[in-house]
Amino acid sequence: MDKNSTNELMIVKLSMIDRIKSFFKKLFSKKEKEKVENVEVQEIKKENTFINNIKIQADDEEKRLLKLQALIADDIVTEEELPEEDVKALHKLYDRQILQLKKEIDDYREKILKLRMNINE
Repeated sequence: MDKNSTNELMIVKLSMIDRIKSFFKKLFSKKEKEKVENVEVQEIKKENTFINNIKIQADDEEKRLLKLQALIADDIVTEEELPEEDVKALHKLYDRQILQLKKEIDDYREKILKLRMNINE
């Protein structure tokens, strides 16, 4: 049987030194990957805190509406119990949130289409 014509893998016996080398390579490569991942996570956290510091803080009215929204979602308060002004303000809040979500969905849809185009090329 000719070894060149077969597709079988050759079993290689590693010496003790080769085994030690491969062990340390694996050990250090894992540590490097963990360091890189930790650095990436820290950078993301820094970005988020930076973005939150830059954002214009929502006014007290919007905070109050968001709390009301949470109370309604938890079935603690119903819309019938709220004054007409609050109901109208909540409807406006819902409309803004819906528009924002639609925009985010469209952005993700565009990203996906771009990625598909890159894959197909």
